[in-house]
Amino acid sequence: MKALKSFVFSRGFKLILVLLLIFTGYSFYTNYKEIKDIGFAIKEMEEKIETASQKNLELKEELAYLDDPSYIEEIARKELGLVKPGELLIIPVEEKE
Repeated sequence: MKALKSFVFSRGFKLILVLLLIFTGYSFYTNYKEIKDIGFAIKEMEEKIETASQKNLELKEELAYLDDPSYIEEIARKELGLVKPGELLIIPVEEKE
């Protein structure tokens, strides 16, 4: 029993204990920092997912609009000069000065 007491109060045991505490503290700090960094990365990814979801929704709405028959008819009339059967296409002529 006396040998155990003398070992516990020896410099070597105290040094080992201090080194163990330093190692444990360092490990705790590095793990805490890594968990914090991962938390920030997760938050950033969630924001990117939300932005991408919103963009996806906007593109789906635009696609639905582009597939609308009235929009297709409007483009056919304006850009291609097409007319419905029985309609007349009138193109104004600009006068030269």
